[in-house]
Amino acid sequence: MRKILLPLVLACGMANAQLFSENFNTGTLPAGWTVNNPDTTYNWGVGTQTGFASFPTGAAFFDDDDVGPSGINTNARLISPVINLSAASSPKLSFKYANQIYDLDSTLKVEAFNGTSWVQVFTFSGEAGVWDIDFNTFAYVLTTYADAANIDLTPYANANFQLRFVYDDVGDYSYGVVVDDIVISATTILGTSEISASDNIKVYPNPVKDDLFIKADDLKNAKISVIDMSGKKVKTFEGKSEKYNLSDLPNGAYMILIDNGKEIITKKILKK
Repeated sequence: MRKILLPLVLACGMANAQLFSENFNTGTLPAGWTVNNPDTTYNWGVGTQTGFASFPTGAAFFDDDDVGPSGINTNARLISPVINLSAASSPKLSFKYANQIYDLDSTLKVEAFNGTSWVQVFTFSGEAGVWDIDFNTFAYVLTTYADAANIDLTPYANANFQLRFVYDDVGDYSYGVVVDDIVISATTILGTSEISASDNIKVYPNPVKDDLFIKADDLKNAKISVIDMSGKKVKTFEGKSEKYNLSDLPNGAYMILIDNGKEIITKKILKK
């Protein structure tokens, strides 16, 4: 079995790679995200403020208050892009959330697509987060999120993995739910020999503008892949080369996977 070697962040050999993140700070639904609601025409939105509340930063929200007392929403979905977790080691999900109820305990559920079906990995019913009141507008102000941390995604990891955040107002005329700062990371413990192997490969310059250079003992038959932060493979190279051109890639963070047939060594780079 080939070993996957991730970048080191601690001298003791703990590796932690962020595979996917979304903070919803663009003010619009990010690329690749979709929404779906079989009950009404209302759906998830993105921003810092909605009819019932304002938020510290950009966030994804479902405004149940805007739907009105006759609008029942039991399955309003916010769906992530496809995130390739096929090579992830012990992937974990973390995110922030808040829920403001009116009477009944409306519910936030999170589901993972395991390649064939959706499986629930998180649920919370009732009020969550810390809310204040703006007495000028009589709207709520979200001051502190609740945290969902280190939800194990290992049983569901696959090349076509997705997340689905589902709001259920349980038939109540409620206020709404907020989700922010979604992160999927992979963590592994590396042995001494693994640490040495990873350190023997140098990837530079970092940040890179056009050409990337890889210094290693043996790249003759290596396969080199460039993976974006959604897990999508965006470029591949075969074997040893004087340089690897990345000039056509958008600016951002990427993972470089170097597969020499015995192990896969991963390096994180920044494209500028």
